[in-house]
Amino acid sequence: MKNLFDIDEKIISAADKALEMCSGQFADLERIKEYNQQKMLKAFQEYHVSESMFAGSTGYGYDDRGRDTLDKIYAYVFDAEDALARHNFMSGTHTLAVALFGMLRPGDLMLSVTGTPYDTIQPVIGITPCSGSLADFGVKYSEVELLPDGSIDLDGIQKAVSEKRPKMVYIQRSKGYSPRPSLRNKEIGEICGAVRAVSPESIIMLDNCYGEFTEYESPLTLGVDIMAGSMIKNAGGGISPTGGYIAGRADLIELCAYRLSSPGTGRELGCTLGVLREMYLGAYNAPIASIEAVKTAVFASALFEYLGYDVEPSYKEPRGDIIDVITLGTPEKLCAFCRGIQSGSPIDSFVTPQPSPMPGYDSEVIMAAGAFTLGSSIEISADGPLREPYAVYLQGGVSFATAKLSVMLAAQEVEKVR
Repeated sequence: MKNLFDIDEKIISAADKALEMCSGQFADLERIKEYNQQKMLKAFQEYHVSESMFAGSTGYGYDDRGRDTLDKIYAYVFDAEDALARHNFMSGTHTLAVALFGMLRPGDLMLSVTGTPYDTIQPVIGITPCSGSLADFGVKYSEVELLPDGSIDLDGIQKAVSEKRPKMVYIQRSKGYSPRPSLRNKEIGEICGAVRAVSPESIIMLDNCYGEFTEYESPLTLGVDIMAGSMIKNAGGGISPTGGYIAGRADLIELCAYRLSSPGTGRELGCTLGVLREMYLGAYNAPIASIEAVKTAVFASALFEYLGYDVEPSYKEPRGDIIDVITLGTPEKLCAFCRGIQSGSPIDSFVTPQPSPMPGYDSEVIMAAGAFTLGSSIEISADGPLREPYAVYLQGGVSFATAKLSVMLAAQEVEKVR
């Protein structure tokens, strides 16, 4: 096959070896993809999705069948009583904020059991002081630290929940910019079991960003009450142009709907303009895109492990999200990796990423993201804060064939820095 991108023979040979290393994992992932894709198809058929539902609405959006049916689609595939799947959510952080403000009241305690949440949600909670935060409205916050190895402290969780009786137990599935492993359904189920044993009335909420369709089960079948995520990541299949979802118990979804629009109107309000066709198509493709992204992460782990770098998780380990962390050790290599990913992207491949300040983060961040949708990390992206240990966080992409090439170009750029 012709080498269209002038990749060194050393990198091509290493990539071939990496593919051999992760062939067993790929077979397992294909089975997960097939199951979740069939489940999505079943949902579309169950709710009689038709061309007329793509038309959209204006103004108040009353009686928008396409909007209401899309909610039902996401509820079905996530095994939820109800769901809100809306373009009105501006980001994953906004979606989480709507859910938190919808369910928590002055005097309530929110207990994070996966350590400190990632940077952009901290001002929402008030960990980072910010006007309008939950703390401003009298919501209290506490957390259970992770164990030294980055794993969940189940005993500490049970002790804290028993003593504090929090209104909400908050779980963050993905690692954010922390070195800990992302959670799989197994660990999420264990947390739920520990909480339910001592405080069955506590709401268990999951930040599910990056984790959708990566395993057979939905976290809502394991004890989670409500979860939320972004549609420009896994849940929108790389096609939805914006939006987010909240799925879970019907009574909690109603509270979130009142926060999204207004008390009394809730989910009945919200026009869809012209985005429904893309949102439906994104939902339909989400199981495929998510597993293509996981395959990319597995391949990247295998390749960089073969080249001698520390990776998390290893290519051999089961995964609960699409994120791959590669510790590169120097700012030069971190920037080189991002240059390589950008050069393998379909959009702005000629652009050179540069570190810069980023709202919500305490250090400069470099980002590579040549995506059709701005910020859509499911397509193919890499980013990392310029701080020790200079690790890059790889996400995506929706096509393994091109994402594999991007990872190889990143490896080539990193090897030049040696």
